[in-house]
Amino acid sequence: MLLLYAVVIGLVVAMASGGRLSALATVRVRLWPVALAGLVFQALLFSSPLAGTVGALGPSLYVVSTTLVLMALVVNLRLPGFGLIVVGALLNLIAVMANGGQMPVSPEAVASLLGSAVLPADVFTNSVLAGPTTQLWFLGDIFVLPRPLPLANVFSIGDVLIGLGGAVFLVRTMRRQVDAPRVRAMSGTHA
Repeated sequence: MLLLYAVVIGLVVAMASGGRLSALATVRVRLWPVALAGLVFQALLFSSPLAGTVGALGPSLYVVSTTLVLMALVVNLRLPGFGLIVVGALLNLIAVMANGGQMPVSPEAVASLLGSAVLPADVFTNSVLAGPTTQLWFLGDIFVLPRPLPLANVFSIGDVLIGLGGAVFLVRTMRRQVDAPRVRAMSGTHA
């Protein structure tokens, strides 16, 4: 949910600095249907009734869908901010793969958010409580977007990079038309 905050901040900064929403319509994001399908599948995977029925297949399905999203991001590295987004997504995928297909989450972070360090056991969730045998725990969900903020949740350093990259994408893309004349004037060229 941190990404939603990053999108709002990116839009506000872009608009406040003269950016235009119309510039977003000119961007060609390659393989966006693949990324969208992967994200929609994940939303379904962690929702009822699918989360209660996937059982042992849940972690593998999560890794496959995350890998598809990452591949779609990589082919768009030429876009502003996508380098940060790809690094963040890769860090998240590494943490998930190192822990059997689930993202490690700090028990302290969960406890501060939910009041106790307990995750649902009856349905598939993308999270697993970090413990002494957790691999790369520091790449897991160790930060908390606390209540009473809307969309309170735990998040990782990878999520921070994804959000930052998303905000950079919005600001730089929306300001492209504003910045282009200034760049041409500074280089001594005329359009």
